[in-house]
Amino acid sequence: MIGVKYCKGDLKMYYKSCRWINSGIEFRTNSLRLCCYGYLQGRETEYQTTIKENYHGELIDWNEIFKIKDKLKQMHKNGEYLDACKNCIYLSERNWEEENYINHFTFNHWTKCNCNCIYCYTAKNKKEFNSYKEYSLYPIIKDMFKNNIIKHTEEACVIFGGGEPTILRDFDKIIDIFLKNGCNNIRINSSGIKYSKAVENGLKQGAVSMVISVDAGTQETYERIKQVKTYKKVWENIRKYAKAGKELLKVKFILFPPVNDNYYEIDKWFEEVIKNEVKSVSLSVEQDWFNSHQRNFPPKIYEQISYIKKRAEELNLDLEIYCEALAVLRECKL
Repeated sequence: MIGVKYCKGDLKMYYKSCRWINSGIEFRTNSLRLCCYGYLQGRETEYQTTIKENYHGELIDWNEIFKIKDKLKQMHKNGEYLDACKNCIYLSERNWEEENYINHFTFNHWTKCNCNCIYCYTAKNKKEFNSYKEYSLYPIIKDMFKNNIIKHTEEACVIFGGGEPTILRDFDKIIDIFLKNGCNNIRINSSGIKYSKAVENGLKQGAVSMVISVDAGTQETYERIKQVKTYKKVWENIRKYAKAGKELLKVKFILFPPVNDNYYEIDKWFEEVIKNEVKSVSLSVEQDWFNSHQRNFPPKIYEQISYIKKRAEELNLDLEIYCEALAVLRECKL
């Protein structure tokens, strides 16, 4: 097999693969997927990451899921990849365990939110997305722990995407069961509008990290993007979260041409970050814009991403760069 080396003394093999293919799962509103990153290679191939259609919260036959994963792992051992995986930034060569388990979760199974971002994937058809009913994940996660499907490792992670997590049914119970079972890498993407004591406690324990996407440094631009009048409230909540766990809170800026892609807005955002005692920030690029400009990114976006990197360094802020922004940097350097 191409690129495969057996590791002496354990059940590991060296080849090029990714953590999501090997041990991850994404819960969506009506399906299960391997990951949520298939769109990076183009929307036409994203469907390839689906492993179960018409899923609405039923208990899962994990033998069926692991058979699919085993087939994909065998492809990777042979140096073959789905179109949705080719050139993905999450592929890496390393020693991969042969044991089957799940330790990477993305929860995207609901769309309800307490703001109405104009760039949200639900914005184009609110009527359809508002008709989706969320299903309860707690019984599924409880069953997974009971049957030893979940394995805690240093790389294990739980990511909340979807709509707004803090208004999700069983949110506190889901957080609690992961914490009780030793998971200390729970990542929550939030609007920051509703303050959560569960999140605050998780930040204090060092087990929960939170990303609040503000995307603006002025109230006017914030209200244009979010379509709610909660700018001051969000920054007040950010300040409270920062006091609970500065190291684990990030404030995010999604570059969205032509709405907030200007240096004035970026500088004002940095001012708010410093004023509210935030120590870490995140950067991304709006997905639809990203998809429509793949392989043809304008220099302006590259320059603004570079500027944000530089300003974060000057202000002694930790900066996390999301895959979309990383792709822009990579393509513009070629």
